[in-house]
Amino acid sequence: MRKPLFFRLFFAASFCLCGVLVFAQNAADSAVAAQADPTTIKSSLAAARAGGKLNETILHKSVLNYTLPADIAAVAKKCAAGEADECYFSFKTFEHSPDIQTAAAANLELAVLSMQRGLVKQALSYIARAAALSPDDPFIQLTQGWMLLSAGKYTKSRQAFADMMYLTADFEYVSSAKLGTALAWYFGGNKEEAAQELQYLYTSNPYSISFTAYMLGRIAGERKSSRKLAPVFLQQALSHDEKNYGAAELFARLSEKEKDNLRAWQYYATLYSLDPENKKLAKKLAKYAKQLGDKSIDYLFYLRLEQPIVHVMETTPSAEVKMALYADREQIPQPLVSVTLAGSGTAAVTDEKLGEVLRIPSYVEKTVVFNPETGGVDLKDAKGHVEFSAKRPFTLSLENPSRTLLVRGARAENIFAADLSDKELKGSLTVIPAGNGFTLVNTVYAEDLIPALLATQAQNVKEPAALKALAVVFRSALLQAVQERANHAYHITDNDGSFKFKGINLIFKDLLDASKHSGEIRLTEAQAGFYAGCGVLTADSLENSSVRPGYVYSPANVSKYLLSNPPADLYSRPQDPTQWAEIKWIYLYDAKEIQNRLAYKQNIGRLRAMIPVRITPQGRILSMRFEGSKGSYETKSPQETAFILSAGTMRSNLFDIVPFYKGKNIKSVLVRGYDTGLGDGLCLRGADGLAKEGADYMDIIKYYFPNARILNTTTGTVN
Repeated sequence: MRKPLFFRLFFAASFCLCGVLVFAQNAADSAVAAQADPTTIKSSLAAARAGGKLNETILHKSVLNYTLPADIAAVAKKCAAGEADECYFSFKTFEHSPDIQTAAAANLELAVLSMQRGLVKQALSYIARAAALSPDDPFIQLTQGWMLLSAGKYTKSRQAFADMMYLTADFEYVSSAKLGTALAWYFGGNKEEAAQELQYLYTSNPYSISFTAYMLGRIAGERKSSRKLAPVFLQQALSHDEKNYGAAELFARLSEKEKDNLRAWQYYATLYSLDPENKKLAKKLAKYAKQLGDKSIDYLFYLRLEQPIVHVMETTPSAEVKMALYADREQIPQPLVSVTLAGSGTAAVTDEKLGEVLRIPSYVEKTVVFNPETGGVDLKDAKGHVEFSAKRPFTLSLENPSRTLLVRGARAENIFAADLSDKELKGSLTVIPAGNGFTLVNTVYAEDLIPALLATQAQNVKEPAALKALAVVFRSALLQAVQERANHAYHITDNDGSFKFKGINLIFKDLLDASKHSGEIRLTEAQAGFYAGCGVLTADSLENSSVRPGYVYSPANVSKYLLSNPPADLYSRPQDPTQWAEIKWIYLYDAKEIQNRLAYKQNIGRLRAMIPVRITPQGRILSMRFEGSKGSYETKSPQETAFILSAGTMRSNLFDIVPFYKGKNIKSVLVRGYDTGLGDGLCLRGADGLAKEGADYMDIIKYYFPNARILNTTTGTVN
């Protein structure tokens, strides 16, 4: 079995969100309602709910307005580049402005900032004042509902959401209100009412399908009468979004409760590979490993190969790349205790001082084993006889460079620290003995490696022009890494943030063609990055749509943008209407899990507030301060923030949070986000969309890297 990037499952989805969606809303009704009196509003919305059909036009129609009063816009601009405290007190100077619009906007922003600081009563006071100043603003009313829900005032939050329904029929607002209503019922103890609201969202809103499936699975798992349905919903949640950490965690617990030892082992192992310092998970794995015995590793989601698949692949001499294999999430190659090797051609074993010491015929397996008594490694034949021992590095090189080498059955002391899947390689393999095992470094030509790197990232990219553009990005980034780490033992790892290597056995012809025909240019003086899915706004303010939302940053506008649905002509729009997770997503995290991961850094006690500290001009979070009953901790990077919140599974750093309080402490956190990664570089789905509209690979490169200098590798000229 093949282990996924995160939670890719071996089952297929049985649910299909088809054609016309269920809920009744109408754009014309929305426009009429905005100008009508309350009685007319109620009757028109009731009629809309009774018999309308949600179509594609309404699903993608965004009516959100990001305009800010001049004084508030000026403060927001300072907030995007300044300290959180300075931002807060700058807004306070306008909370009692004689201009009603300015005062309402200032109180809205203060409410959002207060909630981030854990000042719940203060936040409720600000949002109530904003609602009183601007009673017809649906976003303020919606925000009030979410803040009341955050504070644990479930009845009042449901009323606020219901009141908002009389202000607009816009699908984005209605869906958010219904989600908030469902959570208010759920946290208030009424699971049946919560399930009814969630069922509507499950069948009507493709942007929240994974989350609502997870919540329905959670509710089913908490009721004996429907517990058997829980795995069905959780399978749906994970098939629509493989990074839904909460769904995977719940699946593990339910499997354990149902005494499904194999499934519990698989899911707990997946969770532990993401959070290897989690002692609770370690104990569970120790229990199941004992029950399953020596074969326990064979039940994990690892790719296993009996022999080389590719056998022959033409080699292209080019810059050599040194890639360390079996690296953990910190990019540290894990010491192995054994591994089996087999080439599709004759291989020579060369000691760095002794020269060639052994030749291995085609398809003959040899096993490299760490010897704890000597601190060296032994090379053994199929019968276990030692043929060569070494304490120095030695290298396996194929006599015919077009042949391949299979690395299989890798074992480490910690079988969860890295993905131990089998890998088929090009080039040579160096075995480096260490004090507690050995590491592997593959030396391979860049042009032979690029198609395999493409294979791990381009699963949803089909257009030749998009694949060719991605190959340009990979080549540029790869050669840059080689140059920057020229004096290091290796240039990249197989688990690098930009490069994921699963083996050349994953390569297809279209990937080889894209790589072969993309070498004419190279990006220079630009960080050649990429990410999977993009919303409208990228980190460098590119817009992946002809629609111009007019977005300007403010703390409240971030939440408003996250509320908005992607426009119909979004370049990165998936063909399958249920696969929007790379664009728009929602997750629910347990505060205890967050506290546990914070404790690896610093014990801050019970979690009480999560404050964005450093942000980009678009509102992407670069660092966050977590405040607790015993202290606080500030993250140093978006990656560290993602690990603390979600064991690293959260999709991007463009998100907002809704903390759910019990007294002074946070018990769980709802995270609402857009797109993937850090939002800079080449958007894979966006590139595919541009190619479908007729853009060639050079057009795509220039679109996503407008400031890059492009080297023509044939002429040597730079444009």
